[in-house]
Amino acid sequence: MLHEVFGACRDRFLAANESNQKAEASIYADTGLMALTCRHDRVIAMVNLTDGGERQYNALALVKYMFSQLPPNWKVGMLYDIGCQLDKSIKKFNFLPNVASRITWGVSVFHAFGHEFSCRCLYHPQKREGFGGTDGEGSCRDISEISD
Repeated sequence: MLHEVFGACRDRFLAANESNQKAEASIYADTGLMALTCRHDRVIAMVNLTDGGERQYNALALVKYMFSQLPPNWKVGMLYDIGCQLDKSIKKFNFLPNVASRITWGVSVFHAFGHEFSCRCLYHPQKREGFGGTDGEGSCRDISEISD
């Protein structure tokens, strides 16, 4: 995908801007949660966010944990609000070298429409093989329930 498209997607989302703070880290020890859920929206693992915003290393830690629990030949589809950006970073910086080829990345349905059209064509789960009717919003629903 063109570099300009990735840049435009990155610039559209607060989560993609690692310098953005959603909560004041100097006041709160934990500033949020990030969850890894299965296809059935059940929580597999969670991490406390201790910075003011989302960081790619939080998502990478969850992915690394998940693969440590799976058989070595399994392939996995991952949906993430900014999956296009994480996919690009994994390839660019050679993150997760032992499992990167076993991951198909997509962008969760709700967030997909905030991405560039060409990004949606590549990363929308209904355009990618293997995602079925999964929307990728399970962790948002789970966290919304516990935050009320």
